[in-house]
Amino acid sequence: MNKSLKIVCLFFAIFFGTKTIYAQENEFGAWLGTCVYLGDLNPTFSFKDARWATGILYRYNLNDRMAVRAQVNYGFLDGADRRIKNYPYLQARNLDFKSQLVEVAATYEINFFRYSLTKPRGASNDVKKWTPYVFMGASLFYYKPYTKLNGDKYILESIGTEGQKSANNPTRNRGYDNYAFAIPYGVGIKVGLSQNWALNVEASSRITFTDYIDDVSGNYAAQDDVTYIVDGVNVGPALADKSVAQIGIEGKQRGTSKDKDRFFFLGVGVTYTINTIKCPKVFN
Repeated sequence: MNKSLKIVCLFFAIFFGTKTIYAQENEFGAWLGTCVYLGDLNPTFSFKDARWATGILYRYNLNDRMAVRAQVNYGFLDGADRRIKNYPYLQARNLDFKSQLVEVAATYEINFFRYSLTKPRGASNDVKKWTPYVFMGASLFYYKPYTKLNGDKYILESIGTEGQKSANNPTRNRGYDNYAFAIPYGVGIKVGLSQNWALNVEASSRITFTDYIDDVSGNYAAQDDVTYIVDGVNVGPALADKSVAQIGIEGKQRGTSKDKDRFFFLGVGVTYTINTIKCPKVFN
């Protein structure tokens, strides 16, 4: 916008009033916080399994009450039976996993209050520089669970710990995907710090469509159906059943597919809004 046009806009704003002086459609930001996995290896939602997470976002503000957001999140998931003190069976099962997490999400956001970092001239008093908000959308995420045995790292999907890779199960031997869809939803609060900067605190969860984030879902497979040869030794059975007492009897419950795995984000973020001056609406 050139200097002359800015002067014209200012003239009309002063003498005629305006509904909007600044447009605040485009907003960029980043956040830092924690990620918690919830599933067969953490059924009690213990924060003992919390690990760090971060992300970047772009928000397009449709108006002062609604926005759409695109976001990329990155973090780590972690779960281990040994941390669940009140469940003796889980401690005896002794399974564990770790995984990196990469998520691409799109969400629709609704503010509780009319929200603006720059309160326009003539705006009503219900326009605030802070507001709680809720959101929901869709996402695609990548995960790749692994564990360690005798100090060596193993990618669990490659092993087929529940017989997924066995030639004896021709309808199942493709394993599971490392990509899955989810429904993100959550709540937050954002507070304007200046005409450009804002701070937000947000908590969100994911309804996922996979039960293999932790590589645990069904029953123990026969040892002949879990074959993974390393240096001439089949380490598959030892990775499928890490219990000291070797409780992994074929057909016995290893996990439960009744409830899908989930993950949860909690974080603090900052956003920067690009304010652009618009000519006021002086004629209806």
